Amino acid sequence: YHLTWTTINPAFSGFRDAISISSLYRSALYGSEGPSDMQLNVHSPVGGSKVAIGGVVAYNNIPDVQNLYAFMSTYAYRLYLGSGRLSFGLSAGMYGVNSDLSSVPLRDLGDPSFPEEAYQRWFPNFGAGVLYYSEQFFVGLSVPEFLSIPNESQTIGSADFENYRFILTGAYQFNINDNLRLKPSLWIDYNQASTTFKAGLNAGFFDSRIYVGGIYNYPNIAIALLNFQINPQWLIGYAYTFNTGPTRAYLGGSHEVVLRWELRPVVRTIPDDPFYF
Repeated sequence: YHLTWTTINPAFSGFRDAISISSLYRSALYGSEGPSDMQLNVHSPVGGSKVAIGGVVAYNNIPDVQNLYAFMSTYAYRLYLGSGRLSFGLSAGMYGVNSDLSSVPLRDLGDPSFPEEAYQRWFPNFGAGVLYYSEQFFVGLSVPEFLSIPNESQTIGSADFENYRFILTGAYQFNINDNLRLKPSLWIDYNQASTTFKAGLNAGFFDSRIYVGGIYNYPNIAIALLNFQINPQWLIGYAYTFNTGPTRAYLGGSHEVVLRWELRPVVRTIPDDPFYF
C-alpha cells in the first residue's frame, strides 16, 4: 500500500502533482496456499485545475478457492488550505468474485458458509475519502468500499454501515538534514468486527534517493521496506512481510515489489514529500 495510496483513499488522486503510474506484485502471504495480489494504479491532476482523476485495477488470488477483481475510477477535488491542500475523493467501479469452496476440507459437512457450487458475480462498488497534505505531513480518512459481496439472492452488494471499514492514515516527515529524513507513520483500520493498526518508521538517505524502514502490523505481522529512487521518473520498492506470532514456524514470508514511473511538467530532482513508505 505504501506506494499505491489511491487503492484505499481516492482523495490521494493527484497528490504527486504528476502523471503517476505504479504496478505492484505481492507473493502469497501465508505460504503457497495464501493470497497473492497484483495492482495497477494510475492518477494525475487535470491540467492546472483543482481536479485530479485516476484508476485502479486490482487482483487477489487464493489458490483453488477464490479470485477477486476490482476496476475502479477515482476522482479528487483539491483546495489550497493553509500551507497544504484539502482533498475530497470519490471512487466508483466494478468488483468481481469467482469462488469455489467445494475443495475446502470441512469438519461440519453441509456448512452453509461453504457452498458446494461455484459462485461468480460482478457488482458495482463505491468509496470515499478526505485528505489533508503538505510537503511535510498528511492525514486522511476513508471508506474504501460501501458495498459488500452479494449473496446468491442479491443483484448488488448490501450497504451495511456496521460492517464499513474506516481507514485512518497519517505520516510526518522530519528533515534532519539533506542526507537524513525520518518519517513515522500510522494506519488504523477499524470496523465493528475488528481493529488493526500499522505503525512504521522510515529513514531517507542521500537526499531521499534511498529509503529503508520497517512497519509493525498489529497483532502479528512485521514488514521491512527498501525504496530506491533510480532517477526523477523511476522508483522501485521492495517489502518483505513475515509473521511474528505463534504460527511463524509454519508460515512463510511474502515478497512485494512496486515499480513507479512519473512524468512531471517541471521535473524536480527528488520530490520532498512524506509518501515513500
